[in-house]
Amino acid sequence: MHDYLSWAPYHWPDCNWCTKGTTHLSHTDSWTMCPYVVHDGKVNPDVRTLPDSPAVVSMSQSVLYNSVAYALTKTGTYSQNAASFIDAFFLSSKTGMHPNMNFGQMVRGPGKDHQVGTFTGVLDLRGLVKVVNGINLLKAAGSADWTSARDKAMMSWMNQYISWLQTSDIGKQVASKANNHYTFYVNQLAAAKMYVGDTQGATAALQDYFSHQYLDQIAASGEQPFEAVRTRPYHYRCFNLEAMITNAKLGDQLGVNLWNAKSKYGATIQTALDYTMALNPKGEDVSDIFPHVAAIAAAYGDPAGKYAAFLQKQESNYKSTPFWFYDQTSALPNSPAAHSTHKREVGLKPMMIAFSCPAVFALSPVTELEDGLYVTCDQLEPFYLLTQPLGTNSTITV
Repeated sequence: MHDYLSWAPYHWPDCNWCTKGTTHLSHTDSWTMCPYVVHDGKVNPDVRTLPDSPAVVSMSQSVLYNSVAYALTKTGTYSQNAASFIDAFFLSSKTGMHPNMNFGQMVRGPGKDHQVGTFTGVLDLRGLVKVVNGINLLKAAGSADWTSARDKAMMSWMNQYISWLQTSDIGKQVASKANNHYTFYVNQLAAAKMYVGDTQGATAALQDYFSHQYLDQIAASGEQPFEAVRTRPYHYRCFNLEAMITNAKLGDQLGVNLWNAKSKYGATIQTALDYTMALNPKGEDVSDIFPHVAAIAAAYGDPAGKYAAFLQKQESNYKSTPFWFYDQTSALPNSPAAHSTHKREVGLKPMMIAFSCPAVFALSPVTELEDGLYVTCDQLEPFYLLTQPLGTNSTITV
């Protein structure tokens, strides 16, 4: 009852082994009798039969919005809402979840190996950053609803979750990955450490990311090879942008400028945003990038107005959206734009560095992007060699 549970979204039952004339398997029987295989980007609709994944998204957003509303209005209903959502999801003895993701994104099928979650399940709790932000708002606004007892209980939950992230087999698996899964893992680890007052540990986690996996995540062109190789490349480019920007924002809050961190090929987060912004989504949702355009404009400046022009063209009311209010230079005191008198763009020209296989391939000829979905260095290499955005999304079969 207290364990978070979700199914791996891209896994489908493969029962072709069933002998002719065998009685048709029930929906639930297939979960334990059929092997499941991965089809990247194709969501199995029955994953929606479990409520936990959408519930954690709704909870985290509700905590943040109600906390913002309380800070702006000092209306007690909003702080009461935020506290009650946190109680229900984390702290209640009846409904609170255990501080782990042991059963997140389980891959169904026969055998004990399919009775635990996968490394991809940690991603489901990426909204934890919003929860931490919401609680910090309640504290700063002096909410009487965020009591010392609640704070102590949440501190205990966070400390246990930090330990799980760093010591569990699943947590260690995520920490070894090279794509968006690790970027979002660092979001959670740093935010949780910040909550419990371990600012040194939070800073170390962020700096470790920017000095290791980040180095191979952005090519000189701004392409993100580990995301571009997927069947939904525009979505995944934007997804990893979200996580990279969040890591830079967390660093900014800690007094560290990570916005100018460069990949092995001399590219920054801004380079990656500019590259993705120039792409044709080709049937994917262009709105995935809107919040990230606003964030980059706030962090790096927009003197030529290219980011404003893009948003105006794509969503003319963008200044009325929540993401616009989130992304203001005044909220990023350590960003390049905050230290530029003329708010000029500070994008750095990428260096011309010869391609070499990402570090993750030093120990294995393949790396795992999702459970059961692998890619080789040779498959990624063409994306590192691009000099400008392709006119269409181009993916490699993995």
